[in-house]
Amino acid sequence: MKIYKKLFQKNDDGKFFEEFDLPDGLDVPNGDYTTVAPPDNLKHPKWDFEFNSGWIEDKDSIIEDLQKKNGELLARQVMSEEALLELANMILAR
Repeated sequence: MKIYKKLFQKNDDGKFFEEFDLPDGLDVPNGDYTTVAPPDNLKHPKWDFEFNSGWIEDKDSIIEDLQKKNGELLARQVMSEEALLELANMILAR
């Protein structure tokens, strides 16, 4: 059986949980462990410790992802603009 240790902060893998295989016959430890797997539809699952209502999406991780993606898109935009200016200069230089 798989069990999940719920973490308050990200581990080295960037996850808010650690997964373990529990041998048959052993009880699930009390405390920060659950048998409920994080849903596949959550990109950054985090246990809701405030309401103890299960797995939720970590909004800070989503913001970090979006900021990274935004930076990549801005860099691509700058490269595209520079390429267009070079092309325009080549056409005008004829």
